[in-house]
Amino acid sequence: MIKIFLGYGRAEKQMHHTLGTLKKIVEGLGKTLGRNCEIVLHDISNPDSSIIAIANGHVTGRNIGSPATDFLLDLAAAPNENDMVINYFTKASNGKQLKSSTFLLRDEKGEVIGALCINIDISQLLGVKDFVDDLLCIDETENNAMENFPNNTTEFLQMMIDKSLSIVNKPVEFQTKEDKLKIVAYLNKCRVFKIKGAVDFVAKTLKVSRYTIYNYLDEITADETT
Repeated sequence: MIKIFLGYGRAEKQMHHTLGTLKKIVEGLGKTLGRNCEIVLHDISNPDSSIIAIANGHVTGRNIGSPATDFLLDLAAAPNENDMVINYFTKASNGKQLKSSTFLLRDEKGEVIGALCINIDISQLLGVKDFVDDLLCIDETENNAMENFPNNTTEFLQMMIDKSLSIVNKPVEFQTKEDKLKIVAYLNKCRVFKIKGAVDFVAKTLKVSRYTIYNYLDEITADETT
């Protein structure tokens, strides 16, 4: 709860002093938060001209002497003491979309005397959000997989062998000849054996001789031509 305590017997003078202090805060907050953030100070004793200080009024098109909003008056008249409504969305008469917060100000009797309001123009940010959401859109109907980006030949060979091993999903010690033929066939289809040293690399991984790899390749080629 935000309250302003007024001096006894000099309420009006003290209220003027307090609001004068808040006017400086309004100006400072406006400069600190930037031109897309409107800071408004209301004195709701005059609802038809309640704004007594405003920074970046171009956000809603208002200025000093503009009236209070219906939302503010409803909030001030509510029987409960809900003095803060934070981060709600609204739309200004000029079409700008706003993220807003309202803080009621009370005297020592608990009576609402004013409000400090913050309205942030998020119109452009919503446009950026839509753009980013579109870029990040994933087609759920497609198969999505982690893509690896090797930096050199060794990383490439290891990446492809790891991928081929996942096809049979067995430890090398338990792989049959048919399993290893599947692995070699996959690597051959991906043109891995065009790389110098690939045969030895694969042979070491599969724990067979390089001549066995050549035999596998001959067998695969023979099957493809029949």
